[in-house]
Amino acid sequence: MMEIPEELDLISVFESIPKRKDETDTFYNDTSTFVLENEKELYEITLSPFYNEFTLSVKDRETKEIVSYLELMSVKKIEIVEDKKNHSKIRLFHGESDRYENIIEITLKPNFKLIFREQYR
Repeated sequence: MMEIPEELDLISVFESIPKRKDETDTFYNDTSTFVLENEKELYEITLSPFYNEFTLSVKDRETKEIVSYLELMSVKKIEIVEDKKNHSKIRLFHGESDRYENIIEITLKPNFKLIFREQYR
């Protein structure tokens, strides 16, 4: 099962109230979509903690062209690395291997940046 921060902590780092698929279900069992932006990019982040799913779509603010798209079906953990007014970053732990672990750091502000590392456990 995915380890995930509390919903209020995610609202804080994403600066967005999620749109929930089923408001009657708990946050952990539901699918939530956060829509946010910075000066250059528009983000749509969809989380389904119960199913270990994470989707990120990043578009250029002016052209609406997709800059990056990431769809993961086996996220084990999401961490908030930094949650400040002008800088925010999350970290995902992904993959099912006894030897390796994938770590994905995503900077949301001030500008989008994605760093993907595979490392030994």
